[in-house]
Amino acid sequence: MALEAIIISDSGSESLSATNPLRLNIDGRTADIQVVQNFLTHAGQVQLPIEDDGLMSWASAPKLNGIYLLNYLTKHNFNVELVDNFYNEKDRFRQLLARNPRVVIISTTFIPGKQSLGKLVAHIRDLAPDVFVVVGGPLLYVSYLIHKRSKEPGYDTQSAKNEFLFLEVNNEPAVDLYIISLRGEQILCDVLGNIRENKGVDCIPNSARLVGNAYHFTKRVDDIAGSEDFPIDWPALPDAIFKSGVVPIQASTGCSFHCAFCNFIKDQRLSWVKPVERIVTEMKAVAERGARYVWFVDDNFRLGKGDLEAVCRRFIDEGFDLYWMTFIRASTLENVNPELLRQAGCIEVQLGLESADPQILKNMDKKASPELYDRVLQKLLKAGINCSCYFIFGFPGETEESAQRTRDFIKAYDDTQYRGNLCWSMFPFILAPLSPIYEPMARRKYGLSGYLHKWQHATMNSDQARDQIVKTFFEIENSGPIYRGDNQDILRLLGPFGRKKFEAARHRLSKMALTGKLGKENILQAFKLVLSA
Repeated sequence: MALEAIIISDSGSESLSATNPLRLNIDGRTADIQVVQNFLTHAGQVQLPIEDDGLMSWASAPKLNGIYLLNYLTKHNFNVELVDNFYNEKDRFRQLLARNPRVVIISTTFIPGKQSLGKLVAHIRDLAPDVFVVVGGPLLYVSYLIHKRSKEPGYDTQSAKNEFLFLEVNNEPAVDLYIISLRGEQILCDVLGNIRENKGVDCIPNSARLVGNAYHFTKRVDDIAGSEDFPIDWPALPDAIFKSGVVPIQASTGCSFHCAFCNFIKDQRLSWVKPVERIVTEMKAVAERGARYVWFVDDNFRLGKGDLEAVCRRFIDEGFDLYWMTFIRASTLENVNPELLRQAGCIEVQLGLESADPQILKNMDKKASPELYDRVLQKLLKAGINCSCYFIFGFPGETEESAQRTRDFIKAYDDTQYRGNLCWSMFPFILAPLSPIYEPMARRKYGLSGYLHKWQHATMNSDQARDQIVKTFFEIENSGPIYRGDNQDILRLLGPFGRKKFEAARHRLSKMALTGKLGKENILQAFKLVLSA
């Protein structure tokens, strides 16, 4: 059967984190632990190939959006292939083009805006000028909702035209068809079916095309009500999905909270919690395919259902030889026994703390407090569970004093007494369309103006927020930023306190590099000291 389509699930490693660019680089590469070891082995230079690179790291996990589409379309009798990361797999993409697929499918789950999408499509067009390009996913649906508000008095959509679609007809990506849906899998099947049979796609519902100087939108239908829960058949997936040893699994979808900075689209019909037995079955399946680590990619593990201890006991009973990480709210963990979490294989939790100032948390509508964060972090770290914490600087109401409270909070965990390790990532506030804070009434309340990355309000502006992040980065001594490319097997061999020493040394070196005071000998000496101990 001929290859019908190529799925692209990600274009690269774009990040909105302001601390990622500040991390240590060695010979042009992020200083993940396997890169550091290679540098030491070769007496002060990185030599390719780097042993253990791209393996057993959270960053090496394939994206679940692509896995899901590959599984769904294959089960619906379409012959498709998956490219997980376009720029890293460009040679493979060329090889797949030699099989003459008629369609390239782009999922925008990990594509942040129109500029990134346009760049990706331009690269595809250079290699395959005549291929039919279909694009769907969150960027499309958010763009459509912004477009619908374009005639609403006082709602700023003009500023959004460079990052979102449908707001202008110039400088648009060379895309043949957009699917505008929160659950567009069946519509995508209809598109592929029509192309297979040489039929047109002009009347496919919930879609859009740029026709001349205007976008043409087809009729809207409710494709959520009839959508199916479609499990991933892990045993049937190709070996490439499992080659890194890290696999993403989803235990729930949706989020019941409404944080003021968040513009994720929430339709409660798409909120669901996967039955525990389904999760157990999936974990068995990925373990049998060679996975060692599972990344639960929920927004809040199992929607904070309250059965976390029961789930942990079930995992313990199964005796999984798997380690896992998940994003979860601090409130979900407050009354959970951390020893159960650890025994169940949990080695790290991701916590969106955002701020340690009570008024800023209130402004954000976080429904959390610094005291809650303290209680949860202390018990997790004492139990040996690593915590990666995410912070936002500059949200409306932020001042030098409130930013200092967050800084002091992080520095309070700048300690080596805990078995668990704390790392962090810091983001400047982003004024995003469709978020509650973007609404005209909220703007007036805080004297807020601007758009996305460039804004100001009564007490701070975007440049000052970035300055606060840099200041925090330099003041922290013994913890460091998140390095998702670290090989987890190597980190675990260091032991909890060896890991702390390594990460503290790496952070000190990154600060030296930023001040222009770092040389090769500094790197060799610092890492030899902590990695040979």
